[in-house]
Amino acid sequence: MPEPNYRTLRYVLHPDTHWNNVGDFADTLGWPLAHEITRNQTEGTDGQMIWQSPSGISLHYVVDATSGIGYVTLAGPDEESVAPFTAQAHKELTPWSLEELFQRFDGEVDPIERGRLTLRIGLAAPPELNHGCLTRILSSLAGDDPRIRLAGLWATTYTGYQEFVPTVRELAQGDPENWLRTRAESVVAAFEDAGGKP
Repeated sequence: MPEPNYRTLRYVLHPDTHWNNVGDFADTLGWPLAHEITRNQTEGTDGQMIWQSPSGISLHYVVDATSGIGYVTLAGPDEESVAPFTAQAHKELTPWSLEELFQRFDGEVDPIERGRLTLRIGLAAPPELNHGCLTRILSSLAGDDPRIRLAGLWATTYTGYQEFVPTVRELAQGDPENWLRTRAESVVAAFEDAGGKP
């Protein structure tokens, strides 16, 4: 399948929205399922289902290999041709907005749910630096619970923001948990491969 010229942001879905809901939306558009990959967490393979329109616009439902969180993107020749379908997807699938995620994160005290929200914020982050995403993921990287710090590490990789590298490097060098230091080292290496050493 050729790489499209334009792709939307990742629109992170609520936990009760699954592939069948996305499939129902694709059915209303009359788009057939064109491609399917099964998620494999061990091999790091995202689950993916792609519905394709005759005009070359596609709807992608992805389940992240690591977190199991689902999101959708739309793709096509240009933003103008994709925009009407993006608006319909928002209406039908009601993904999280960043503002909603920020509000929930700021009020959440449960470490497991706070970690999930950290991952969702990372997935929903736009490619250009967003300070709301940056500050909340940094907060998780500094969390007392190692599970939250781990969620923060994964979230940094979703964003691709090089601004996280100094903090992740500090975790790699000084986190109390050996397994977390090892994971942080691999994240630093991935960032350096992607964008050079800041």
